[in-house]
Amino acid sequence: MRKKAALPLQDWGATLPKVAAKVVADVDVTQPHVYLRFSADPGKLGTARREITRWAAELDLGASLTQDIVLALDEATTNSVEHAYLNRAGPVTLFAGCDQSGHCAWTVVSDCGRWRTPRSEPSARGRGLLLMAALADEFDVTSTASGTTVVLGWPIAELRPVGGGGVQTISRVS
Repeated sequence: MRKKAALPLQDWGATLPKVAAKVVADVDVTQPHVYLRFSADPGKLGTARREITRWAAELDLGASLTQDIVLALDEATTNSVEHAYLNRAGPVTLFAGCDQSGHCAWTVVSDCGRWRTPRSEPSARGRGLLLMAALADEFDVTSTASGTTVVLGWPIAELRPVGGGGVQTISRVS
């Protein structure tokens, strides 16, 4: 009997810190979800926002929750693009899905870089982590020598995929 190869999503999930790995392992992949890997290029952020907006619409999450999710994920992906890779290119991975119970929407953003050393002078910037924590009901950030991973979660009343569900969304942008 031949062993089946793991899905790229499962492979990626196994490389994540404990909290994020559990989120990815517990997602219901029979429901709409997003798995998007792109280069840390500011020009790719619009694609990430559109994919998340489309995913939230497929689940009928409502305008207010969709805005919170898109804003929080835009902040997380922008942080990866702007801070993770100093003078080199690198990947950013974005994942969104609902847990097996259908009562929580989870997102994970990860990179393989190291954050830049914060500036010593005061700046109007630097409030992204506070913003993400305020927008999400669940928030976890893990930063190690091998990268940074942000996990965000929101409770949802009931999973109601538009069009009956059962849709799998896996997207890749280079």
